[in-house]
Amino acid sequence: MMFYGIDIGTTSVGAVAIDEAERLVVSATCPHAADVAGLGAGVDEQDPAKLLSAVRSALAEVGAAPGVSIGWTGQMHGVVGVDAELNAVTRFVTWRDARRYAGRVMSGWAREGRKIFKCLSAPGYAIARLAGRCAIDETFLHSWHVEGETFPPDWLPELRPGSMLGDNQAGVYAVQCLAPGAAVVNIGTSGQLSVVGEGAGGERRPYPGGVLRCRASHAGGQALAALRERLGLSWDELNRRADEPAIAACVDSIVDDLVGDIDLSGCTGLVGIGNALRLNPALRLGVERRFGRPCTFLDVPEMAAYGAALHVKRMDSKQIRNKGNQE
Repeated sequence: MMFYGIDIGTTSVGAVAIDEAERLVVSATCPHAADVAGLGAGVDEQDPAKLLSAVRSALAEVGAAPGVSIGWTGQMHGVVGVDAELNAVTRFVTWRDARRYAGRVMSGWAREGRKIFKCLSAPGYAIARLAGRCAIDETFLHSWHVEGETFPPDWLPELRPGSMLGDNQAGVYAVQCLAPGAAVVNIGTSGQLSVVGEGAGGERRPYPGGVLRCRASHAGGQALAALRERLGLSWDELNRRADEPAIAACVDSIVDDLVGDIDLSGCTGLVGIGNALRLNPALRLGVERRFGRPCTFLDVPEMAAYGAALHVKRMDSKQIRNKGNQE
């Protein structure tokens, strides 16, 4: 039996298939080009149809047929409104939007008199369109920051624990399965430093079976990309010139913004994930310089999608065991 994971990211959709032994069988990455241009300063929205098309392509590339077990993850903080037939009636507002959190966006839609049936995360929208289930997981509800916001309460979908994972949690979940106890530094478009379990420092986030301490930054790889474009360099040239003051200062700023007050003393090591960190030695060296320890990488592409697949596989196994015990 095969299990599948999907990660609806900021720039692409990743997919993996794993077997019963949790070995990675195949992976795929499908850029979605869903960004909507020309919306003005501070507005960052994507085309839900392009997101969904990339999801379908990624599932096809890894051989996922109807009825298989799929673990879902994707970019957090974002929201899309749907009608009663689960068709998108708004664009998908991403985490990069200046309104910052879904609660504020939903309140704005309410003031505008938008006719909305439910509001969903990116993976929630894909699940709704592909499986007809209108739900959200606590990891996404937590990221929406809906406290005190003014929108119709029935816009919130069913809370279905474990139906999906935030991309931060999914990436960390994968690492913990392969390197238990490691701290995780994730630098993709944005960045996070994450540690599983109670301790000093960091924002507390929901996590399967416990708590995740996280320091998040909006800078991440997009800051390095902006510098590369301004200097007119290729990525290879930028990494070869990593010791130059402007490049070193940008790298150090990205890494410093992740450190915060999180205590790493009990961690077994430091594992790096995220395409920006994995593909740019300049960032890896900056991480090692700041933390004073090696930053290791695991040979798994699409780590968040892999974590989502592991999660759904273990959930399915637990449900089967519980059913057997009840019988």
